[in-house]
Amino acid sequence: MLGWGIQGRKNFSMARNHVGVVHKKLQGYADRGVFRSFDVGDTKGSKTVFRFIWLEDTPFTLVFDHDKGILQLKNLLPNVESRSFLDNALREYIGDRANPTLPAHRRVDPKRATLRYSNRKEHVSLTLAVEKNQYSYAVTKLLNVTNELFGHLHMYHIQYLWDNFEVPQE
Repeated sequence: MLGWGIQGRKNFSMARNHVGVVHKKLQGYADRGVFRSFDVGDTKGSKTVFRFIWLEDTPFTLVFDHDKGILQLKNLLPNVESRSFLDNALREYIGDRANPTLPAHRRVDPKRATLRYSNRKEHVSLTLAVEKNQYSYAVTKLLNVTNELFGHLHMYHIQYLWDNFEVPQE
């Protein structure tokens, strides 16, 4: 810790605390059997990677950037062509998650976190920027939104799930 100074040690300690909160929250899901497996990767720089098997027996990768206060489910949905009907429908669906007309338990409170949708090289990721150290809230909301998103796909875009997640067609 030589050369870090008081501020550097404080930031390091805070980052470790934030990683601990995220880890504990995800571990709680794993302990309750929500995830089929759970693994914490190394922390490299400001990022810690968490991996788990969840919806549709899919491997999920959650990257937590503790310097920026960002949780990201990377490459959540494959093969979503940019600006396609599906891409536009998903953008709208995710954009509506902060709509004040949604019940509070389903809404992402913009005072606590900001949800973003991105599509890079036909892979959709969801990002939640955390406000005011609301890390426990953010993990819960990101997982709730993801669960609801898969429910939405089951209702309105089942062909996509058949093609990309080997969901049975029965």
